[in-house]
Amino acid sequence: MQKVLVIDADRCTGCRQCELVCSYEHEGVYAPTLSRIRLVKFEDRCLNVPVVCGFCDKPPCEDVCPTGAMGQRAGQPYAVVREENCIGCKECVHACPLGAVAMHPRKGVAMRCDLCQGDPACVKVCAPGALRYEPLDAAVRQKRRARVVALGVLRSPEEEEC
Repeated sequence: MQKVLVIDADRCTGCRQCELVCSYEHEGVYAPTLSRIRLVKFEDRCLNVPVVCGFCDKPPCEDVCPTGAMGQRAGQPYAVVREENCIGCKECVHACPLGAVAMHPRKGVAMRCDLCQGDPACVKVCAPGALRYEPLDAAVRQKRRARVVALGVLRSPEEEEC
């Protein structure tokens, strides 16, 4: 069963706990610059949006990598950066349509989310529920329902009377 990281920007409070736990999980220190998830703030709209790898079916970051450093684990949907192969050319950073690939500030190699090998730490600390890790079909079903509610065809579940 394929699972995806679902981001609900409307629930994000901008606390940055996701960034902190991510950096600690991967680097052993609390430092947002070492995080594989980044919070983008739109202050004019009072909106915070966590940005993370979308695990594209045909990842442009992998296609442009001249050394094969960007890839996936065999038989797993998790992304991997083979640091020993990365030459720091930043082609992957420029190719990512989501802005989810960054460069490690000390090592000079690419960084991207690896879903903590299927147990994302960021989801565990997201108290408002802006991050969820759930089966793809459940995420799609929920998104469809939200669109129907947004179109005014149905009321939101909170407004419904059973």
